Amino acid sequence: MRRPRPRLRQHPRRSLLVVGFLLLSLLYLTLWIVEKTKFGRWYWNYAAAIHPLLLYIMPPGKWGPIDRPPRWVQEIHDAPWMGEWDVPELSPPVFQRPGDGESQQEQLTSPALVKLHVFSTAFPDGDGGVDEAAVAMLAEEQNEHGDLIRLHIAHGENMNEGKTLDWIRAVGTGQDGGREAWWLFKVDDDCVLNIAKLLDTLLTLDHHQPHYLGTSLNRWPGYHHHFTGMSMGFSWGLVKTLSAGIGEMTREAIETTWDEDVLMGELMTLAHFYVRAQFCLPSAPDCRKHPPYSGISDDPLPAYCDPNAPPPWGYLPPPPSLDPRTHLVRYDFLLRMSDKGVWWASGEVARHSKWFKPLDGYEREWESRIKGKVWEPPTWLELYADPEAR
Repeated sequence: MRRPRPRLRQHPRRSLLVVGFLLLSLLYLTLWIVEKTKFGRWYWNYAAAIHPLLLYIMPPGKWGPIDRPPRWVQEIHDAPWMGEWDVPELSPPVFQRPGDGESQQEQLTSPALVKLHVFSTAFPDGDGGVDEAAVAMLAEEQNEHGDLIRLHIAHGENMNEGKTLDWIRAVGTGQDGGREAWWLFKVDDDCVLNIAKLLDTLLTLDHHQPHYLGTSLNRWPGYHHHFTGMSMGFSWGLVKTLSAGIGEMTREAIETTWDEDVLMGELMTLAHFYVRAQFCLPSAPDCRKHPPYSGISDDPLPAYCDPNAPPPWGYLPPPPSLDPRTHLVRYDFLLRMSDKGVWWASGEVARHSKWFKPLDGYEREWESRIKGKVWEPPTWLELYADPEAR
């Protein structure tokens, strides 16, 4: 007895029409979500990460096109290239006591795999001054552990007046205690970071290669491509290049009001003035002219080395990664870093929420998603373990 053919195969044309209708309905729903809902930018940014062509299909949402050039910083462009700096070598733990005071605790000074700097605000009192009790608590913490860096920046606590630039300059010049690392990460105090997942990811990357890391999903698409400030990271060579360039900037330029997260993305990407385009970061060696009379052949440089060449997909999509001119890799965690309210994003590396700023909200998130999970380092890292910490 012959089995009946499936209904879809009995009516192939009708089936194709049904499938086409369902796909168009799904596309319409996606476009409506982008256009109308508060999570529209998440879908739009995810499409941008898949392929730049999709941005010319997706609606522009409430943000519209990018109609201004990124900020251009000549001092950073003139700094040494990111790959020219020595990358610190890991070693067994080395402890030193800062200064001559016997009361101070020995502090770890050997290079780290990653440095995490949690950004938090100042402690004003009710009259706009500084809470002296909080200052004393911070001094005690610093004396015991040496793990704080206090930035003396414009107007005390500032959101967008050079805070991140001052921080990177301080780290690159050793003002945070001088401990070097393969990676440097800035983490907001309302972001719960799964350090084990972060370390597993970083160990898959080449720390000698210039890297800019974070997530682009929650960024506002009306700005040039950047990673959001909940958690963003840099390879050590990139830290040193940025620090050297920032050190040559004037205070007026550093404290110019500019969205901090957007500014960091703009320094990693293109700066264009109408039809002229330039990269802020310095060129890799294969995109530089040799000095006259060096004896080295000075053949014409590849087309991608031209700082006036516009990007192939325009200024709306993410820049290329690996960037052929600067060799910068933009590592986007995408769904692995997310906001708590975005149910379809795993947030396995980091999750952010205003409800995590109070200590009880932070603790609940940590206990539900991270507590009890132990990182298992690769065998080769055992060489650098502290035997007394076992």
